Amino acid sequence: MKILVVDDHSLFREGLHLLLARLGSEIEIFDAGSADAGLAFAGQCGDIDLILLDVNLPGLRGLDSLRLFRQSFPDSRIILLSGVDASPLIREALAKGAQGFIHKSVTADEMLTAIRSVLDGGSCCAMSQNSLGTTAMDPLTSMPRSTPLTPRQMEVLAMLCDGMSNKEIGRELSMSGNTVRVHLVGIFRSLGARSRTEAAMIARRCGLIA
Repeated sequence: MKILVVDDHSLFREGLHLLLARLGSEIEIFDAGSADAGLAFAGQCGDIDLILLDVNLPGLRGLDSLRLFRQSFPDSRIILLSGVDASPLIREALAKGAQGFIHKSVTADEMLTAIRSVLDGGSCCAMSQNSLGTTAMDPLTSMPRSTPLTPRQMEVLAMLCDGMSNKEIGRELSMSGNTVRVHLVGIFRSLGARSRTEAAMIARRCGLIA
């Protein structure tokens, strides 16, 4: 498995090398300090399975980096990295081809959990409490920092946030009521929510749903 890390901070790249090595001895890790250097890997080292891409690379704005890397690596899974609050970009990033978002302040274990989720075919949104701007009195402070959701769970979550009932969600997605409930249990567990209302609040706070 080949992983490409694109970040302009050498110390962060070195740290990711050590962290990613925990995924297994078969992992090949490449890194680049700029968008141009990262894009140069396209076609040079075979298929890249996963790209960890800094969303704030010098000379690029917003999701320009995602657009460029998605074009050059159409079959690679991409996780965006950021050291600042980029929650408004998360939903747009997922819609434009990213499989996840990780805030750089999460713990090593949380980052690995999110990366494994994407490598297993899912999506992820791993954000620290501080990156969400929560306070000790905020009712959402119990939210787990890593919230990996599958694409199907994201669909169910979006409909939940639109106020749809289980029956309506099932009819829209052609699934049984029991299957909808199973997805909701998984969503609640991942988000640390105890109700539909709380799940919707957390999803919007995390930027999963606009």
